[in-house]
Amino acid sequence: MTTLSALATRWTTAPAPPPRARPSRRRRPAPRRRVARGGIMEDAGVTSADLGRELAPKLATVASDAAAAAAASSDFSRLFPDLPSDVFGVSVPGTAKAIADAAAPLAKDAYAYLPSESQGFLERWWSEEVNSGFTKITGNAEYELFLAFLAFLWLTSRPGLIPGFFDAYFANAIDAVLFEQKFNASDVRQKGKLGDGSFGQVNLATDVATDRELVVKSARSVQGAAQLQIAEEYMNRRVRRAPLVAQGCAKYLGSFDVVEDAASPCLVWAFEGDVTLEELIVRRDYPECVEEAIYGRERDESDDYAKRTSAVAKSVLRGLLFTLGGLHDIGIVHRDVKPANLVLMGRRFKLVDFGAAADLRVGVNYDPEQSLLDPFYSPPENFIMPERIPAPPPLRPLAATFAPLVWAAFLPDLFDSFSAGLVFLQMCVPQLRGRKVMDPNGSFRSNLEDAGYDLRKWRKKVEPLGWDFSALDVGGGLGWDLACRLVCKRNFLQRGRLGCNTALLHPFFWTP
Repeated sequence: MTTLSALATRWTTAPAPPPRARPSRRRRPAPRRRVARGGIMEDAGVTSADLGRELAPKLATVASDAAAAAAASSDFSRLFPDLPSDVFGVSVPGTAKAIADAAAPLAKDAYAYLPSESQGFLERWWSEEVNSGFTKITGNAEYELFLAFLAFLWLTSRPGLIPGFFDAYFANAIDAVLFEQKFNASDVRQKGKLGDGSFGQVNLATDVATDRELVVKSARSVQGAAQLQIAEEYMNRRVRRAPLVAQGCAKYLGSFDVVEDAASPCLVWAFEGDVTLEELIVRRDYPECVEEAIYGRERDESDDYAKRTSAVAKSVLRGLLFTLGGLHDIGIVHRDVKPANLVLMGRRFKLVDFGAAADLRVGVNYDPEQSLLDPFYSPPENFIMPERIPAPPPLRPLAATFAPLVWAAFLPDLFDSFSAGLVFLQMCVPQLRGRKVMDPNGSFRSNLEDAGYDLRKWRKKVEPLGWDFSALDVGGGLGWDLACRLVCKRNFLQRGRLGCNTALLHPFFWTP
């Protein structure tokens, strides 16, 4: 009985067997046959052999370049052990080689124009330099590299020895053949006077042959007028040979002699306009009249007077600084920047009257003891360089050789940037508009001189009298800051004032 009870208990407590799986009626898919394929390239008809033949030359070139770069880096480290081979992850020898390769075509073209004696000298010098391990001159490769760097700066810095060589020996001849126009006095019919000055007179004229309107400038019969006329002819030809600079200046065409063997020629420009900035800024509808002139329409009338005046002054000053910066890059200082010499031609104001300009690349129209300027707009130093500087040598190549050193030391371009700053002030401050306000003996210049040519001190004195500086204060006062950096005195290092190219980087020009 006990046995039967135990069996019953085990039977009832034993786990139930798992249910048997029912056979599935689905058919298993047949396994696919794997076919060896070459990928997309073979689908496109390009085999591995073809790809290898295409890539082999390129891989060889890459390997060759890598080997050359490694060799250049090794040579650099051997020659200049104290100098880093990499700066911020950039390979110094690799960069130098890339620059040399880019300049090679131009250097070869320039080399081909040299006389055979000069070519032989350069070849011998370079061979000796390489054989000495770049220690021929200084005895040390690192000093030699530093000397080469200084030579590069000397050749390329303002006013540019290499550009000056090209201008004097190639561009000058090309300009004389292709662009210089010779007029006959009988073919130019003069109509009426456009302007008058101490040394010359400007007339409106017509070319009888083409019926084209011209501007003709003739020298007066006073001492020094003929020399200034000849100098202005030279400057206008220089400007015409620099296309980027010529865009901001009156278009010079050529010259003619009124009588045979005249002391100076009559100069001819294309007539493009006769309205000056000086005439526009004193009008009652300023700045609307200038807006219409340079934009073709008036700006949004919702802007107040200060914003519109600031915008107009910014446009005019930007163009003036760009033109002056280009002149300085080719070695010319204008020395007579003023609203009367900014003539509206098309949609921009162009610079005219180069009679007082000086070419400091070769010393044309420059005398250290004399200064040609307009005292109404000239800076306090009155001279573009200190009087103690000796006169440039009469041999022009020699003068051009020393020009970069003289320019870097004394920055003659700051003469023009001061005048541009005064023009900017006149456009923005109503109480300064008009030529007589700028009289060197007037109250403005006297007060400015008393303030040490510090505009901030001068403003504190005149602003309580009702002077309006609102146009300069637009946009957080960036225009005022720029004016203070232009209209100021030089320091004892002949610095302290913004140059024209540097002024273009001021935030005033990059903010709305």
